[in-house]
Amino acid sequence: MQKHTYAPGIFTLKHFLSAEECRELIDRSEAMGYEEAMVDVGNGQQRMIKGVRNNERVLHKDAAYATFIWEKLRPYAPEGDDNRTACGLNELFRFYKYSPGQRFKMHKDGSFVRNRFEASQYTFMIYLNEGYSGGSTVFKTGEEILPETGTALIFYHPLLHEGTLLTAGTKYVLRSDIMYK
Repeated sequence: MQKHTYAPGIFTLKHFLSAEECRELIDRSEAMGYEEAMVDVGNGQQRMIKGVRNNERVLHKDAAYATFIWEKLRPYAPEGDDNRTACGLNELFRFYKYSPGQRFKMHKDGSFVRNRFEASQYTFMIYLNEGYSGGSTVFKTGEEILPETGTALIFYHPLLHEGTLLTAGTKYVLRSDIMYK
């Protein structure tokens, strides 16, 4: 694995998963079936806001896979705020699928609070494929991450970012959160 730091709170791990592992995840997600993705609007509420986000997603809980990914990610996990220590991955995985004309406009990711002792602080996502146009991840601070199959992107939740407009092909991403206690 190769780590590349783009800015404080933003880095990638190239070759986090193999192309074969990524293909298996795409097939698995397609078998589960995608539906339109909603936007978190606070207080545990979600709404369809197609002007902000118009991609599809699958929600899938898998504690065993979260443990598998965490064992690979653990040596690279960033330090948390307030002396909190990274302790694992959120077992709720979100598969995202983007088709031409789809995007997720500038936003920041919210924290998943498991209980009063444990909450997420960093986003963890893996680009599952290539072969499409558009669809990069761009941060408000100017960093642009070009998707590569098997590359993991890790970034601090409060950083504003967007998934740019996909103009051709189909883009697949797997997302979770790094948990801290």
